[in-house]
Amino acid sequence: MKNRLFKTALRAGIILLLVGIVLEIGVRIVIDLPADTDFYSSIGKSGIEKHQKRWKVKTVTGATWIHLGWIANPDKEVYTVFQKGDKWTQIGETTFGSFLIRHLKPDTAYSFRVKANSDTFDYTVTARTAGCLSNNIYIPEISSRWRPLFHPQKTGSYINDHTIFRSPDGKWHVAGITAFGEGDYSREVYFAHGVSNEFPPAGMMRELEPIADYGHLAWAPHVVEHKNRLYMWFSPHRGYLATSTDGTHWREEREHTFLPYHPQFRDPMILKVSENQWLMYVTARSGYYSTVDVYQSFDLVHWQYIRPALETACGCERAGAQASTESPFVLQHKGRYYLSVTYNNDSFFWNPLLLTMKIWLDRENYNETLIFQSDNPYDFGIYRGHRQPSSLLTVLSAHAPEYFEHNGQWYITTAGWPWISTLTRGEVACALLKWKLKEE
Repeated sequence: MKNRLFKTALRAGIILLLVGIVLEIGVRIVIDLPADTDFYSSIGKSGIEKHQKRWKVKTVTGATWIHLGWIANPDKEVYTVFQKGDKWTQIGETTFGSFLIRHLKPDTAYSFRVKANSDTFDYTVTARTAGCLSNNIYIPEISSRWRPLFHPQKTGSYINDHTIFRSPDGKWHVAGITAFGEGDYSREVYFAHGVSNEFPPAGMMRELEPIADYGHLAWAPHVVEHKNRLYMWFSPHRGYLATSTDGTHWREEREHTFLPYHPQFRDPMILKVSENQWLMYVTARSGYYSTVDVYQSFDLVHWQYIRPALETACGCERAGAQASTESPFVLQHKGRYYLSVTYNNDSFFWNPLLLTMKIWLDRENYNETLIFQSDNPYDFGIYRGHRQPSSLLTVLSAHAPEYFEHNGQWYITTAGWPWISTLTRGEVACALLKWKLKEE
């Protein structure tokens, strides 16, 4: 009898396991159906050679590292990187337009050669590392209560992922995901928009007409300024661009819409790392696990995937089908780089189903934002969970935060869907941020 019961229980367990595996695979396939991908992003294959000749190999430097960047053609080329000493020595290969050299000496000139296995790409560059970098690492801490900034009334009921920027006339703007109701991602097709003359404003920001109403989903904008022109990149599933000269009137640049390298692309954030060089950090999923992917641009318009800034792997707490590394944001403070990721979307097939029913099993983890640190903006390592060694520095309680410094004071923001957020009820809020020296 016991043997029969054991066999029955074992058979039932195997069946349940197989059903779970099938459901897990099925949910991921369904979720990825709208996610067309293409490495070449916003540079068509026919334009590769032109862009390669225009940009050649560009460098970004730190105290102990140099990054080489170029336009890649992975269908046809593999790139070999050489470093010059007494002679040229091969130090690596890549199919992407990116190579990070580490463990260099501060304030030292180095020469590198990047050569494709074809005759169309062969460039040599010389770059000097920066001066010595302090080993000090600083831990960000929220140091005040949350203060409401903007709550739309006429154009939506809430703000979720958002961007804060200044227009050329000095006014402060916030633009972010919205819809009417408590939060429904399928209805979020434009951005609510608020403005104030100063920051922080004396009251709430004044509501303006919505922006980015272009007939498709509009999620997670980020705005950067270059030569008195504002560039707003947003998502999902592909990169969308709108531009403006005043921060109020925007034009969609449909010709620069691009497909991503990995599925679940969303939440772009842009960081200028050198003159005419920018990095775009985005949420993505590579295989089973989530990543923060990095795209590279030399003109803020044409982008190519170059590498993951952060990978997650076995042992991490979440590996959502929709990708768990949400709302990436990278900032620099006293020579080091800090990556913020709101860590949402639990693992396994039932979580996307629960989300459609507005069920979130642990509301507090909606605000779980992980902070990683690095000496460079390209590589924050691999995250395998809180208990494993990594570049994880601290955890903040905020959802989809933005970070910025104004008049010597750092600020952090938070927002979120009203049906789940525990910090806000539809508004964007801000708090003071301070930096505490990490003790060894």
